[in-house]
Amino acid sequence: MITKVGKLLVFVFIVIFALSAISIVGAVGVTATITVGKSPTGVVYDSAKGELFVANSGYNTVSVISDRTNAVVKTITVGISPTGLAYDSGKGEIFVANYGTGENSVSVISDTTNTVVATVPVGTSPSNLAYDSGKNDIFVVNSGDNTVSIISDSSNAVVATVGVGTNPNKVICDSGKGEMFVSNSGYNTVSVISDSTNTVVATITVGISPAGAAYDSSMGEIFVANYGTGENSVSVISDTTNTVVATVTVGTTPYGVAYDSGTSEVFVSNHASNSVSVISDSSNVVVATVNVGTTPAGVAYDSGKGEIFVTNTGANSVSVISDGSAPSASPTPLASGSSSPSASAPPSPAASGSTSPGISTTPSPVTSSTTNPTPQSTSSPGQTTSPTSGAYLLQQVWVPKPANAAAAVGVSALAIGAVSLLFAAVSDPLGGVGGKIAERTKDLLPDKIKEWLEEVVSSRRKLEVKEKTGSRFKPTKPEALAYITLIVVLAISYSYVKVITLDQIWALLPVFFATSVLVGFVQKFVAITYMRSRGVWSEHKIWPFGLVLFLFTTFVFRVPFSSPTRNAHQSTKFTERLGAIVSASEIFINLAFAGLFFLLLMGGFVSIGGAGLAMCVIGSFCGTFPISPMGGKDIFNYSKRLWAGIFIATIIVFIAWLTLL
Repeated sequence: MITKVGKLLVFVFIVIFALSAISIVGAVGVTATITVGKSPTGVVYDSAKGELFVANSGYNTVSVISDRTNAVVKTITVGISPTGLAYDSGKGEIFVANYGTGENSVSVISDTTNTVVATVPVGTSPSNLAYDSGKNDIFVVNSGDNTVSIISDSSNAVVATVGVGTNPNKVICDSGKGEMFVSNSGYNTVSVISDSTNTVVATITVGISPAGAAYDSSMGEIFVANYGTGENSVSVISDTTNTVVATVTVGTTPYGVAYDSGTSEVFVSNHASNSVSVISDSSNVVVATVNVGTTPAGVAYDSGKGEIFVTNTGANSVSVISDGSAPSASPTPLASGSSSPSASAPPSPAASGSTSPGISTTPSPVTSSTTNPTPQSTSSPGQTTSPTSGAYLLQQVWVPKPANAAAAVGVSALAIGAVSLLFAAVSDPLGGVGGKIAERTKDLLPDKIKEWLEEVVSSRRKLEVKEKTGSRFKPTKPEALAYITLIVVLAISYSYVKVITLDQIWALLPVFFATSVLVGFVQKFVAITYMRSRGVWSEHKIWPFGLVLFLFTTFVFRVPFSSPTRNAHQSTKFTERLGAIVSASEIFINLAFAGLFFLLLMGGFVSIGGAGLAMCVIGSFCGTFPISPMGGKDIFNYSKRLWAGIFIATIIVFIAWLTLL
C-alpha cells in the first residue's frame, strides 16, 4: 500500500508543480492593477507630467494616474460617455471625445490644473482623437456622421471637416509623413488624410472591422487591429506604399494598439481573451502574451517608466505592464494585486490618440449604458478609492500568487500523505509488505506515540463496526460544532489572505462568512444526508490535523489549503462504490457552486462571486487528493479512471483561476 500511495504522491507533485510552473510563466507581465471609474476605455500618456489620463465612459469622468505611485490623483468630470483621449504636448492639454448621445463635443483639460478649460462642438458621436504635432491640430473621429473634425489648439475651434469611410472609429498621426490614418470599421478600410491639404489621399483595405491603431516611427508602419468576428489579426501598413505588408495573428477580437519605442514592440489588447499580445516590429511575430483584466480596451505607452497601461473595461481597472526597458518600472505598495472581472459586452467606443482602441462595430451611435453593461463600482463619480480601504478590497478579486499556491498544495499533499502513511503502517503494518519490516518500523517509534496511535486505530475500528442511527437531517452536537468551526475558519482565513492591514478584515468578514455558510455547509450537508438515506451513518467532524494544516498554509503562504473538517462513515453497509459516489458528489457540488460564483463575478457581484469562487476552486482541487481521509482516496479506490478524470478537471480549473483572473 505504501508503495502505491508513494507513487501517487510523486505523480501528484509532478503534475502540480509542472502546471504551476506553466502558470507562473503565463502570469509574468502585470506589475500593478489600479482601480478607476466605471467602464474605462481610452487612455493616454502625458509625458510632461508623468501622468496617465483614463476616460471612464460609464461615469462621465477622467481619472488621472501618477505613474510614480500608480495611484489615482484626480478625477475630472467631463461630457457624457467620454471614450477617446489625445495629449497635446504643445499646449499641455488633454482632449477628450464625449461620445454620449446628443453631446457631440470635445472637452479640453489643462494638465496644469486638471480642470476643463474649454468645450468644443464637433460632429455626431465623436469617439477618438489624435494630436498632429506638425500642425498643432487635433483630429476628431465622428463615428455618427462618417467625418473627421479638425480642431486648432490655438483657437479651440473646428477649422475643417473631412469625409471618410463608414463608421470611422480610430485616428492616429503618422508624424513622419504628415498624414492621419483613420480606421473605418464599416468599410474594412483605412482612410489616409494629408494634414497639409486636409483631404483623403488614399484608402487601404485591411481586415474585418478595423479598430485601434498605432504608428511605429522606427519602421514607418501603421499597425491596425482587426476587431471583426473570427479575424483576430493585426494588419501592418507601410506608410511609404500605403499597402498592407504583413498580417499578424493575435488574440480574440484585438482592440487597442500602442507602440513601445523603448523595445520596438507593439502591444495589442485582445478584448475577448483578456490578454495583451506583444508583437516584435522587426519580425512581425507575437513574442509574448500577457494576461490582464476583463475586456481590455485602451493601450498607452509610458516612455518615462517603460510601462504599458491597459484599461480593463469590464473590470473598472487599469493593468500596468513593465516592458523591461526601464529598471524603475516596478510594482508599488499602492497597487492592487489583481483586478475584478465583470460582464463582457460589445465594446464601447474606445480611446484615442496614438494609444487607444476603436469603437463598437455597430455603425449607429449608442450611449455607454447600452454598450458597456458593466457593474457599478462602489466609488461614486468624482471620488477615488484608496487601495488600502475596505471598499477597495471588496472590489478586487483575490487570487494568490502561483508560487504561493504551488507551495501550499505541495506542503499539504506531503503532510497529509505522511500522516496517512503513518496511520496505515500502524493499523496494517506496511500493507503486508513484511512482518519483520513492520516490527522494525514499530521499534523506531517511541512507546508513548505507539500507544496513542494504537488507541486511535482501535477507536477507529470500533467506530467502523458500531452501527449508529439518528435523524437523517438533524446534526448531532459534535456535528454542529464541526459546522460552526468550518464556517468560522473559512471566513477568517479567506478574509485574512485578502487584507493588506488587519483592521480591514472587518470589512471582508461578512462577505466571506456568508460565502462559507453557503459553500461549506451545503456541500457537507448534502453528502451526509445522502449517505444516511442509504443506511450508512455519516457524521461531519473536526479534523484536528487538517485544521492545523489549513491555518498553517493560510498564515505562511496566504493560501488556505487542506480541510478543517471531514466526513466520518461508520457502518458495515459502507462500500467503495458508495464512498466514491459521495466523494465525487462533494467535488461536483463544489464545481457547480464555482460556476455559479463565476457567473456572479462576471455579472458584477465581485465580492461574493470572488470569495465563493476561491473557496470552491481550492476546495474541489484539495478534495481530489488520493490520500486518506480526503475524498479523492475513496474515488481512487473505486475507479482510477474516474479519479484521474476528476483530478485533471479540478487542476485545470485551479490553474485557470490562478492565471486568468
